[in-house]
Amino acid sequence: MDFFFKIKTFLSNDQEYLFCNCCFLCNNYVIGDFDQTVLAESLKLSFDDLMMRLSNSKLIKVKYDEIDIVFDFLFEDINNSCLPTFIESFDGDFGIFCSIDEVEYLVVKKWGSSKLIRIKVNKKDYIKIIQNAIDKLNKEIIKN
Repeated sequence: MDFFFKIKTFLSNDQEYLFCNCCFLCNNYVIGDFDQTVLAESLKLSFDDLMMRLSNSKLIKVKYDEIDIVFDFLFEDINNSCLPTFIESFDGDFGIFCSIDEVEYLVVKKWGSSKLIRIKVNKKDYIKIIQNAIDKLNKEIIKN
């Protein structure tokens, strides 16, 4: 699969807390800040929340030349994002899931950029990618 959440876990110096670094890798794009260190449990909660939001959302259908307008409208509410929220690794990044001219895309704007990144991936596969990340985190949390 060309798309996945890259996750590296490690214990704190006192071996009490599990931390991790995370980003979303897709083709030539890196979404998120892998250098940010976050608590593994917090990242897992953010992924769980994302799964719930995706399962309750409908695919937005737009024409190619309307995506900027739709994106800007949805950008007003962080709960519309199809990226993990309230976690430093993805702080400021925003994504929506939509069908552009009948093809499914994750459309992302990275923090500090005005450019929209269109990632061709269907919602079903994206949900599997998120579930893989959750499974990896669960395994590490249980192990440590």
